[in-house]
Amino acid sequence: MASRPREYGLSAEVKSKMAAKYDVEQEEMARVWMEAVVGEPLSDQTLGADGFHAALKNGQFLCKSANALGGAVKFNTSAMAFKQMENIGKFLEFCEKYGMNKTDLFQTVDLYEKQNMWQVVLCI
Repeated sequence: MASRPREYGLSAEVKSKMAAKYDVEQEEMARVWMEAVVGEPLSDQTLGADGFHAALKNGQFLCKSANALGGAVKFNTSAMAFKQMENIGKFLEFCEKYGMNKTDLFQTVDLYEKQNMWQVVLCI
């Protein structure tokens, strides 16, 4: 992941507001639902944005959940950054085909670079 400079001023304010929106109870509901759909536990069981990010960053569990919902998503098991982001993108494409509004989805960088984990939780 690219190293980002520390935010100041408005950027820092926006980041802190986004972090304040994060709801661990909603994350737990999303975790329980995903685990029930896939039939296996998430790799990182630590609650909070950091643990959820660690469990979903490579996109494999997202693709497994898409497949469990009827998709035919082929995913990469590589640890290379672009392959992991490709997995996340494939999940988002599935969500659109499944009928979700594009406005309800997160952006790949929201998850991969942990920019907006609350939007990831809302999407799931």
